[in-house]
Amino acid sequence: MISNLGIFGSLVIFSLIASAPLSFASEVPEWVKNTAGWWADDVISEIEFINAIEFLLNDGIIHVIVSESTEPSQGIPDWVKNTAGWWADDVISEIEFINAIEFLIQSNIILVNIHDTSNISSLLLTWDEVVRDAKHANDGSLITKEYHFPNSDIMLSTPFDVDDGTFIDETTFDLLNSGIGLYRITGDVRYLDQSRSVANTIEKNLLTEDGRLLVYTPITHKYLLGHNQLTLHDVASLALIDPAYENLTRILANYIITHEINPDTNLFYNSDFMDDQQPEHFEMYMSYRGSSGLESLLLTYEVTGDKKYLEQVKKTLLSYWSLRNSETNLIPASINAKDSSTEKNFMQQYGAGIFLKILLHYYYLTDDPEILQIMNVYADAVIINFWDGATWDYRVNSDGSILSNVIEGNYAKLDDALILLNDLNYQNSNTNYEYAKMDYDNSFQNKISVINNLVIHSVKDDGSKDSPQSMMQYAFIINQNVGSRLFHDTNNPEYLISLNEFYHSAIQSHKQELGYIFGIDAYTLENTSLGVFLNQRASAMIANKINLTFMPHDNVEIIWTKIGNHEISEPFITTFEDSGRFNSIDFNYNDKSIFFHTIHNAGQITFAHEIESVIVNNEIYVDFDSHTLNTLDGTHAYLVFLK
Repeated sequence: MISNLGIFGSLVIFSLIASAPLSFASEVPEWVKNTAGWWADDVISEIEFINAIEFLLNDGIIHVIVSESTEPSQGIPDWVKNTAGWWADDVISEIEFINAIEFLIQSNIILVNIHDTSNISSLLLTWDEVVRDAKHANDGSLITKEYHFPNSDIMLSTPFDVDDGTFIDETTFDLLNSGIGLYRITGDVRYLDQSRSVANTIEKNLLTEDGRLLVYTPITHKYLLGHNQLTLHDVASLALIDPAYENLTRILANYIITHEINPDTNLFYNSDFMDDQQPEHFEMYMSYRGSSGLESLLLTYEVTGDKKYLEQVKKTLLSYWSLRNSETNLIPASINAKDSSTEKNFMQQYGAGIFLKILLHYYYLTDDPEILQIMNVYADAVIINFWDGATWDYRVNSDGSILSNVIEGNYAKLDDALILLNDLNYQNSNTNYEYAKMDYDNSFQNKISVINNLVIHSVKDDGSKDSPQSMMQYAFIINQNVGSRLFHDTNNPEYLISLNEFYHSAIQSHKQELGYIFGIDAYTLENTSLGVFLNQRASAMIANKINLTFMPHDNVEIIWTKIGNHEISEPFITTFEDSGRFNSIDFNYNDKSIFFHTIHNAGQITFAHEIESVIVNNEIYVDFDSHTLNTLDGTHAYLVFLK
């Protein structure tokens, strides 16, 4: 009886509110409606519902004058929760819900924060600091390179232990990756030449006759058998910029297909090989080298246009997918490539995101409906089995049982993949987007996994310590993609504030004289045993923060990357240590110019630097003011010069 009276009272109150004059409201995003339903069902907290209402207010969907109130919030009345549930269940219309919420805000029953977006430029990173910080890592690697290759154009780096000042007796090709990263954000050919020098050394001195990569040991002066899959990723990335390296790309890729894939199972051998050409073990680890092997062949297809690389990737994807748990549709993290038995029965949340990214890359190139179906089935399975009500569980066995429920620092790899998949399926459902947003908000924005503005390797669900490291190649690689997207969608500057703080803290805390250390203790800021080596791929990891130097608003869509027939509004990041790529924006740091090949729709773009001049479609354009560019309706190319 009490419950019925409560519902009756809610209906009476709502009918009075809904009868008030309606204000104009634009369409409410589907994720807001789902959020209202989840709040009504006690799936999420009141604060998360308020965040959705603040989005409606700040995005101009709700139009009210918010009065300043000194009264503390006593919580939202229960009848408002009923109203949210009715809207989610289509008992009342969107306009009726918006009108009711406007009344509640105007009456201070719901207290919200108005976001000040007048000074967004101050929250962005400057182009100057991104280049400076990325260059610091590269310069340090060049200094350590001189220890073993003095006064030489041999651009091979050697892992360097910062604590004791010693080297590991093994060269790496990290200066290839760093050169590409710096070239992309500066247009300076010196960095491209650095990458070319590494590739030239590989081609001339570090290949066997059949295309096997060799690794030189600069202390003992030996040659070890290497592994093609990781290096091919960087060489193919270079070939996408300079086609002169297509042949080297083919050589490395052909060896992988011939020697590093089991022809019976179509699975990759991810281990190093012994002198008798046999792998040390037979594991294909999807979260790490397995995905790197697949991604390297997809890049090779982009370079060469040869479909044999594409066909091999699909064979491997289907083979791996066929070994999923038939009841949960979850895959294991690693499989024995020789006999298809399970090696690691669990999957990490980031491994799930990486697998989705490889599927996405293949789909972008092919529009293959079979792959799209696999992505949708797998994404649903991940949400069902990894979601703990607030964030992703870290490790989940293929039968759906939880192996580790901590909040681990690579969560955004899955968030980013789900958002991109949502963009493919936006007409059907926004579920992927909603879970990605909730996880990012709860893991990063709400600071449960953050200390000293650093993302902690892992914490327990209550925020207590688990693994205390801040690792530069974890959240630092990917969070800007998710955070910048959520800012664009919600107009909430807190996303930019968090990313700004995270960037500067990571740079300052990891910085050493010769670059940046891999890991530190996030709590004490002291060096940790997991990260005492210089991160000689840090240049590219820092360079990918270039998408935090300007920010689109409203319906403006800046295209960063084109793959196949698909346009992607962010740098595309795939594997565990991949710092991403883009091909539709050209940066010239010497001229302080940015050429945007494709920008869609009318609205605004805010830059960290002041705008000097603009050319649109080869004509002088004057509709800009200080840090803000006003874009035209339709699709256009913009050349922006900054002060």
